[in-house]
Amino acid sequence: MAIRNLKIGLLGCGTVGSGFVELLARNDALIRQRTGVSLSISKILVRDLSKKRPGVDHDLLTTQPERVLNNGCDLVVELVGGVEPARAFVQHALRRGKHVVTANKALLASHGFSLMKTAETQKVRLEFEGSVCGGVPIIRALRSGLAGNHIQSINGILNGTCNYILTRMTDDRVEFAEALREAQVKGFAEADPGLDIDGHDAAQKLKILAELAHNTRLDQDAVEVRGIREITAGDILAAHEQGCIIKHLATAELQDGKLSLSVAPVFLPRSHSLASVREENNAVLIRGDAVGDMLFSGKGAGSLPSASAVLSDVMDIACNAGAFPANRGSNLRADRQPRSSRFYLRFSVSDPSAIGPITTVLERNCVPVRRAAAVWSRSGSSQHQVRLFTEIAARSKVDDSLLEITAAGLSAGNGIALRYMA
Repeated sequence: MAIRNLKIGLLGCGTVGSGFVELLARNDALIRQRTGVSLSISKILVRDLSKKRPGVDHDLLTTQPERVLNNGCDLVVELVGGVEPARAFVQHALRRGKHVVTANKALLASHGFSLMKTAETQKVRLEFEGSVCGGVPIIRALRSGLAGNHIQSINGILNGTCNYILTRMTDDRVEFAEALREAQVKGFAEADPGLDIDGHDAAQKLKILAELAHNTRLDQDAVEVRGIREITAGDILAAHEQGCIIKHLATAELQDGKLSLSVAPVFLPRSHSLASVREENNAVLIRGDAVGDMLFSGKGAGSLPSASAVLSDVMDIACNAGAFPANRGSNLRADRQPRSSRFYLRFSVSDPSAIGPITTVLERNCVPVRRAAAVWSRSGSSQHQVRLFTEIAARSKVDDSLLEITAAGLSAGNGIALRYMA
């Protein structure tokens, strides 16, 4: 079999980019054997030419994007991150008739649908397996393996930093701040971890999955987002006493023709398929009308897992260069009204007797209380707690109650409400 040559223009050589270069060199013979194609990198865009990059040919490096995009490459791999100038790079490549592979979740969450339309018009491929869950092949599953299903729900642990922190809090009963410091020391969390722990990273990924699963374009604010900063060791213990574990869950549910999307910490029963996902791992549970429940799990980030996903896209294009079928889009829109559920509520109070008035407010707002308990502070401080478990109630009614309880001075600061997942 004659070997074809395919030249790759690489934009970015950071963590994933350097992993891609390493994997390409390491598995060169395997790639040739499986695809009949010889993959080579023609140019690599970097910010700093003086930075040492072990295993990367310095002669391939450039700080000029046009030398990557316009040097005769067949395919462009975009790994610079962020929205701009990445969007301009990808748009330029697509319009020049080049296939593009990206792992840029921020770009896809903002402009993914329009970029897919450009690729369709130009009859080229835009692939993005590495943008969600690293090496877990969830994008390809939705685009091809599950394409014949109506996707009824997506539930996922999409951020490894949050999952690592909650795992440490669960296993070692430490507070959030200590678990975050450990995650930063081990490189699982950035110096500024806000994108992860406040839920926005997971929200970007959920938006990509939901648009793909339901063939629709969603607004930027379609996902209701809550982070994990307020989770305490006491909340972890309360979950344990109920036979549950707290996980930061991304959810897209389709009911009555309406799509509800949320990212938030929730109570998961220990028997749930996602409850056993630990450390920095990611997992996605998809329910289709034909296949039922399917679980995908694995390393969600890191140099080689993400590079593996990028390389799989490159190899798929090398073998099947035809354009992806037209993406017509549906009229489905996100419903910002959260679903009703059971809830765990926690309030910090100066006087445990506040349990009575707090319960009264909840009942008056149609939030039925199943169980309530006052928890005295062991440190001798004035901050005690009231913890409650509700029956099924509307999230809007719970939020209204939290505002009323805070305004009445019954709670020191806002309370916390975590949804029970079945």
